[in-house]
Amino acid sequence: MKPGKILKIAFSMVKANKLRSWLTIIGIIIGIASVMAIVTTGEYFEKEVTETLEGFGGDTITIVASTPFELMNDENFIVEYSENSEENSEISLENSETNAEAKEDKDEVKTETSEPVEFEPVTESQLTRMDVFALRSIPAIEYINVNVEKDPELKLGGKSTTVWVTGVDPAVWSKMTKKDLEQGRMLQAGDRNVVVLSNELAKGTFDNEIRLNQIILLNDRSYRVVGILAKGGGLLGGLTGLFGSSIYMPYQNAYDLSSNEDSSETETDVYSTIEVKLYKGADYNSTLQEIENKLRISRRVNEDTQDFYVNSNKEVIESTRKMINGLTIFLAFIAGISLLVGSTGIANTMFTSVLEKTKEIGIMKAIGAKNRDIMLIFLCNSAMISLVGGIIGILLGTVAVQAVLFFISIKMNTPFEFALSLKATFISTFVSIVVGLIAGLVPAKNASELKPVDALRYE
Repeated sequence: MKPGKILKIAFSMVKANKLRSWLTIIGIIIGIASVMAIVTTGEYFEKEVTETLEGFGGDTITIVASTPFELMNDENFIVEYSENSEENSEISLENSETNAEAKEDKDEVKTETSEPVEFEPVTESQLTRMDVFALRSIPAIEYINVNVEKDPELKLGGKSTTVWVTGVDPAVWSKMTKKDLEQGRMLQAGDRNVVVLSNELAKGTFDNEIRLNQIILLNDRSYRVVGILAKGGGLLGGLTGLFGSSIYMPYQNAYDLSSNEDSSETETDVYSTIEVKLYKGADYNSTLQEIENKLRISRRVNEDTQDFYVNSNKEVIESTRKMINGLTIFLAFIAGISLLVGSTGIANTMFTSVLEKTKEIGIMKAIGAKNRDIMLIFLCNSAMISLVGGIIGILLGTVAVQAVLFFISIKMNTPFEFALSLKATFISTFVSIVVGLIAGLVPAKNASELKPVDALRYE
């Protein structure tokens, strides 16, 4: 039998029982739409979260000074205290005959045990120029940027607010940052007393928008605005401006923002963090280990007394992506259970069709139809039902995702972005066809194995 004839007979079988076919299709629609919506939403949020984390420096390695927490060696103090307690208890027993002497002993005990305990001062670790020199000896490192962080007071138009300022190396910052410009330019080598503002600070902090070449006051010092960063795109793009720095300036100027009360902060060549960027294709893990080894040698510390830590944003991004992917797969699996229900509906419909078409099967076999032809007719019938349900489910799932994202974009005041997962579309289409074929396999096999004489006599 020709393929066209097989498809025509299968399509006529679907049309002959419209209500039953549509009830079966609805089960497939629900399953496919659920899987489509969950997978598309998961991929979209994975992309947005990854872009947001990369906005903070996704391919950079950050070195931060950390004072190790060490318990003071107070063994002598504990021993002395216990000995004093025993002596005091003996004194109180010996002199318990008279209230006056007992009172004096209690006062002595209180005096002895209430002496203040002196702890050794803990020296705060710092990142210095020597650390930068040590990092420059590592061949895999392309750029090194130093950060000096301050929180000065910004005054503008009679109003003031506290802002977060990051002093950076103007020669390399523009080559390492993932931030884009909306107006002006980035910091350049040789810049002094100039700043680049975040979009949120420039447009949303004061009544009047801060513009290019405008003079602002930070701790009563004047700085000229040479650039305004673009607002992060996407659903979560605004988080980079919300949690990141508001102002960027050359790190040499950042020292001038230190409070006079804290003399330690006025020291130059002391950095809050150091950021490094590797050459493309460099061995990431081995370079991380080499950075730790070089800094331990330079700072004369070992693994136990290490007073710094190396933070890899790449590892954070990868772990976040794995978590989102795992959650998406789990939810898609739960939603896919409805496909099992839909496949049961298809199988039930096919068994019913076999019973209804038994006499017709006998006639087709009597005029020369082969078992393979009968089986293909019923397989095509089930595949058509599942394919129609799959296509409608994909459309409904896509519409549902866009509605959810549109609602979220309105709530978060961000531009709406259309999201469509090609992987989810392909998987949903493939699964819908496979589910139909599997569900119709047994009924189609039973129909093909019917004997013509028995089929013609069936009532």
